[in-house]
Amino acid sequence: MKSENNDNSFSSLSAQLEENNKKISALMSENEDILRRMGYKPPATNMALNKKSRIIFPSGYIRTKSYFAKKYRLNEFFSNAELATNMAYALQLSDLYNFILNRFNIWGPLETMVYKAAIINYVCIIESFIGQVFDDMHKYCGKCDKHNHCEFFMPKVNNFAQKLDAIEKSGILSLTSMHYAQIREAYHLRNHMHIYTAARQNEHTQKAFNTRLHNDIIKIMQIVVVSLYNDMLPATKTCYKDTL
Repeated sequence: MKSENNDNSFSSLSAQLEENNKKISALMSENEDILRRMGYKPPATNMALNKKSRIIFPSGYIRTKSYFAKKYRLNEFFSNAELATNMAYALQLSDLYNFILNRFNIWGPLETMVYKAAIINYVCIIESFIGQVFDDMHKYCGKCDKHNHCEFFMPKVNNFAQKLDAIEKSGILSLTSMHYAQIREAYHLRNHMHIYTAARQNEHTQKAFNTRLHNDIIKIMQIVVVSLYNDMLPATKTCYKDTL
């Protein structure tokens, strides 16, 4: 019979995780108490520990820049290397938010604010993918002398909402009306990122930023990237009608 320490059943491992979290929580609280006894008042004043003495973030949770570059074909979407790199960093940031939301017990309005930051990051990623491909397709098709009479020509617009409307109208992407509605919902909330505008539609009382929207926007981002790659990215280098 296996000893209790070697039991790899789901229930045993779950119990081990819970016990470890209790120990980690206790140690973190003890550290804050030590700092206060040393005369500090975190977070207003803090001890500047050197990096080697700080809590080590678990390796492997935040995926690498090269992982995201390959998974999302960033170098194919973005000809500008710096922009592709920034996209990879934004995707890495999404992993950090994921860690915070899944590992820490945050409550009340602060939980809403973390979800808000995570969702806004995802919306910015979606906006960048769509905006880049839209602009590239507009630039390529603009060279064609028939573009003014083509139902797939993407007009010159700067507003993301207008770009999304034009794409949906063309039917070029394999997204459902529900997908577009979810993107617009998240984009609308993203536009309330400023504190003074958010007060007009209080996200804390409405709990607009939550687990449901967070998980939905992750799925939407992945669907959008695949659809852009298959349906719209080729049209930045060849006539879309020739691919039909």
